[in-house]
Amino acid sequence: MSATSEFRSRLIAKKPDLMRYLRQDGVQAVIGLTIFALLILFFYSITPDIAQARQYYGLAFLFLAIYFWILTPISYMFTAFLLISFSVMLGIIDADQAFTGFASTTIFFLLGAFILGLTIEKHGLHKRIALKVLKRFGESPKRFLMGIILIGSFLSMTMPAHGVAAIFIPVLLSVYSVFDMNELNPDFIKASLLGLSFSTSIGSMGTLLGGARNPLAIEIYFSETGNYISFVEWFVAAIPMVLIMTLVLYIVLIKVFDVSGVDMKKIKDEVGSEVKEMGKLSMGEGKALGFLISAFIAWAVLGQIFGMGVIAVFVSVVIALSGTISWDDIAQRLPWGTIFLYGGAISLSIILSEAGTLNIIASSLLEMAGDNPFLLLALFAALTAFLSNVMSNAATTAVILPIALSAMLVMDFPDVLPVFLVALPSAFAFMFVVGTPSAALVYSTGHLDQKDFLIPGLILNLIGLAIFLSIGLGWWKLLGYW
Repeated sequence: MSATSEFRSRLIAKKPDLMRYLRQDGVQAVIGLTIFALLILFFYSITPDIAQARQYYGLAFLFLAIYFWILTPISYMFTAFLLISFSVMLGIIDADQAFTGFASTTIFFLLGAFILGLTIEKHGLHKRIALKVLKRFGESPKRFLMGIILIGSFLSMTMPAHGVAAIFIPVLLSVYSVFDMNELNPDFIKASLLGLSFSTSIGSMGTLLGGARNPLAIEIYFSETGNYISFVEWFVAAIPMVLIMTLVLYIVLIKVFDVSGVDMKKIKDEVGSEVKEMGKLSMGEGKALGFLISAFIAWAVLGQIFGMGVIAVFVSVVIALSGTISWDDIAQRLPWGTIFLYGGAISLSIILSEAGTLNIIASSLLEMAGDNPFLLLALFAALTAFLSNVMSNAATTAVILPIALSAMLVMDFPDVLPVFLVALPSAFAFMFVVGTPSAALVYSTGHLDQKDFLIPGLILNLIGLAIFLSIGLGWWKLLGYW
């Protein structure tokens, strides 16, 4: 063997160890921070004017945010803290401004919404709804799949999508357990689990409760334009897309997977027995349902008068006073990391705006797209759908939406369209397990492989973008948004 061949053999042998080393969180963090520092030094060296240099510093911040939000060498919360710290150290924003993202009313809306969702979860109201629906849709495998999709889509408009998946997965697993594994069609299992995961993402587009990125988008829109989108306006703009995408999801899954050949009598008997075990509506369930309805009405009628955040925290106080949920329930199960993620995401948009980076990026994109705003909107929607498959949809919204808004303002084009064409397609995290917590949860059951997500996920991404850029634009035209 020649020296060259021997060296190549040793390199190949060591390659797995090298890749494993590079995947370590500490190594990835050092690589990201090193590139960030080199970018800062480069921009400082080529732009003697400090104010101009800060505009380009924002590009380095954008890189750092995307890098850390995709690879997650540290949690989303600590990434947010890192961005804020560096922005003050480099003089982009003052220390007094650094944490304004965490004082946003959106953060308190999310707190109230999460507490409402935890109340529903604690008392099992969502499980009762799910079982009742499944009992009615248990006549055939296809109808059962449709029931799963409707449950995921509807419930994720009232509580966080991953919460729906987390509680509903045990229901599905108990249904599967009545069969021997050789009796149950694997495609039926895959379609039902993917139907749950994908439908929770789709339903989360419908209201400000399902997807926390939705109120984040409203906050960014308000900070950039001074305009506001109400709870009702969001619902009216989004619900046709939710309904159409829900139907498309069902069609895609029954085309990709053969769900036939399942003894539905066993499933119906199992679901029926679980419904019977739950008994009559409990006092806690009744209270949770009352608070949910009251919150919806208050947000719809009083949201623009008092603010969504004020109503959300007031409802949470009433829930606590009624004894329906305790602080221990909240403290143990509230996703604090998610709260900090959204505060950091709002802060990132403030950093990019203060640095002037948004204007640079918007101008570059305008030169690429020419004077066609619809081409630019299509570019933003496609980029959002792609990024949401590899990083948090909130992080994607925080990165893309301020740039899209800045570009539309420069073109003197209606600025509300980018809000819907970025925040809504950010739910299209269908292709990879890492896309959403719901996807990770259904994957963890052991019934799915990554490849099971890819084909139906890609189809849904492409069809979804086509729907938004055709029917969506037409619907928003009727609503007078452009």
